[in-house]
Amino acid sequence: MLLDRRRINRWAKWVALGLAIVFGVSFVGLGVGSGTGLNFTDLWKNNNTAANSGDAQTPEKRISVYEDQLKKDPEDLLALESIAQAHLALNQYTQAATYLERLVDLDPERLDVLMQLAAIYLHPDSRNYQAAVSALNRATSVDPQNAEAFLQLGVAERGVGNVQGATMAWNRYLDLSPDGEMAETVRAELEAMAPADSTVNATDSTAKAGGN
Repeated sequence: MLLDRRRINRWAKWVALGLAIVFGVSFVGLGVGSGTGLNFTDLWKNNNTAANSGDAQTPEKRISVYEDQLKKDPEDLLALESIAQAHLALNQYTQAATYLERLVDLDPERLDVLMQLAAIYLHPDSRNYQAAVSALNRATSVDPQNAEAFLQLGVAERGVGNVQGATMAWNRYLDLSPDGEMAETVRAELEAMAPADSTVNATDSTAKAGGN
């Protein structure tokens, strides 16, 4: 029973960490506020004339306009990005991610898009941790000094059950941002994860010693 309580307490701490980080990336990563998210307002300034016309003011109409552009040029980066923004305005995260994935495949150095993809996949309405891991691994390759990317990568790795991966990512986050906003929370979670590993190792060692 005690073991179950310990597991529950550790899980509660992990959930609290995940929610705290996801709360941040949901607003910053999806383009609300500042940070690595796309500046959606600027996307509509000085763009294609049709996109700025009165016929393209709603997200649905913007999608239609830019879909027409994609038919002419499937590699139109602006069209892909703009359609993704329109889907996000409609809270259609899966659809938005589809277009952002196409965009980053064409322009793999777009750190802002990779971070936004991660924010979408970590969002409570999506919660696709494996996809988030993929996006964030690419993000850390593009910018190995990006503390936020490693912070989110730790959440994603923990989400798929990869404790070792989460530990490595969060330790890297602490190396890059020892006084970061989430630093103390991350340290607490790392400490919470460590005893379980130590207990397992100690149990294994005892068992082996008994067997000998």
